[in-house]
Amino acid sequence: MNGILRHLSVRLWMTLLLGGPLLLVLMPLWQRAVGMAWLALPVTGVLAGCFALIGWAMNRRGAALIERLMAEAAVWERAGMAEQAEEVFERVRAAFDSFWLSPLRRRAMARRITRRLARFHLSRSEPGEFGCRMVATYLRLHPTDAAVAAGWLEQVRRMDEPGPEVHALAERIGAALPDVPTVQRDLMAFYLSAERSDYEALQTYRRVWRRGDPIPDAWVVNLARLLRNEHHINDWALQVYLKGYALGDQPCLEGIAAGHSLLRPHVDNQADLAAAREALVDLDAPQQEALLARFRPRAPEAPGAVPVDQPPPTARGRGPLVVVATAGKTLAAFVTDVGRRVRPLARAMALRRAVGVAVLVAVLGVAAALGWHWAGTREAPAPPPPEPVAEVEPPPPVTDPFTIQVAAYLRPEDAQRYVDRLKQQNIDAFSTKAVSVSRTWYQVKVSHFATRDQARRYGEQLKTKGLIDDFYVANYQP
Repeated sequence: MNGILRHLSVRLWMTLLLGGPLLLVLMPLWQRAVGMAWLALPVTGVLAGCFALIGWAMNRRGAALIERLMAEAAVWERAGMAEQAEEVFERVRAAFDSFWLSPLRRRAMARRITRRLARFHLSRSEPGEFGCRMVATYLRLHPTDAAVAAGWLEQVRRMDEPGPEVHALAERIGAALPDVPTVQRDLMAFYLSAERSDYEALQTYRRVWRRGDPIPDAWVVNLARLLRNEHHINDWALQVYLKGYALGDQPCLEGIAAGHSLLRPHVDNQADLAAAREALVDLDAPQQEALLARFRPRAPEAPGAVPVDQPPPTARGRGPLVVVATAGKTLAAFVTDVGRRVRPLARAMALRRAVGVAVLVAVLGVAAALGWHWAGTREAPAPPPPEPVAEVEPPPPVTDPFTIQVAAYLRPEDAQRYVDRLKQQNIDAFSTKAVSVSRTWYQVKVSHFATRDQARRYGEQLKTKGLIDDFYVANYQP
């Protein structure tokens, strides 16, 4: 922001210094040619031309200085002298923050500098706190840079306890680069090390698995354990269990038994079901039943009766002041976390804000002057008669407050394609749109139910039949 103000100040002063003497020479000639009434037009043209010419010269000087410094830093970096290269990069940052570059040229140059700095810090064995922030900020703005993303993922895999912002950035990279094998494999290793079994992690595991590339045995065993702990059973999970059992992981027999008993045969899984039968050939029926017990849907438990004269357990012993204080602390922590994440992007966004504020102030000033003049010369019209207000009927109450979500997509056509496929199976499917801070999801949901237990039982039936991969109970919004 300071660099923009300094640039505009220098350009204005140099415009006056260069255009002033020129106008003193030319104005007498123009006055005889066009008269005093039209003298403002050539004066404005001369000042605007001087302003543009000075800006062009300053941009060329600033860009040449930055290019020369970046070339010097590259020489030091190729020579293996990282400290000298870092000092030159500090001079690059100082030149960028100086008065040479205009707002538009500054925006284009900022991307080149951040990309170069991100690659420089990734090449170092210890990038430091500033280097890590620099790389993370660049990837938030440009998550499609596969080379920087792969280098950053290699660094975060060496972290002891990555924070929530690291996992959020990893998800952003995975969504932006779904077809880059190296990035997806690095994401899979990162998610497995964190023992993640959420939706984003499962999608990454499936993408890597379906490519057919060799996967390390340790990854397969860890993936089978995660799926087994979450009671996942579908065609893909059965393939993981079979591969894990072939590697000597005996607990995978539970998943194999569940897949053999609960999955419906079709063209794509016949070979896997045959392999499952071969793995279970030495086990009798009671042994197989004991193996798949943990995968069977559990019967819903009857809710316990809550006395009328006592508050529910979640609110017992918590007064209104305690609830308000807890909510205040949660809100303060959220605001602090958002501010910490946005702070590294402030410099990159300051350019756009400065130009936008300047244009907005100029437009508002002109509009206010014109509006004041127009309002003073115009009579106020008579107010129109009030129109009758139509009564709005209240929406019908929602009788079934629960539904089940079976998938989520980044593109609406993918969600609609899945909805059509479910409807062909006589399933009441529909899609909804969910908007978050950084992305828009298109969720696929099925039917609506009066209780959570009904929704959970219906989802387990669809999952057992192999019509869906997974689900969770959500609130129904018609």
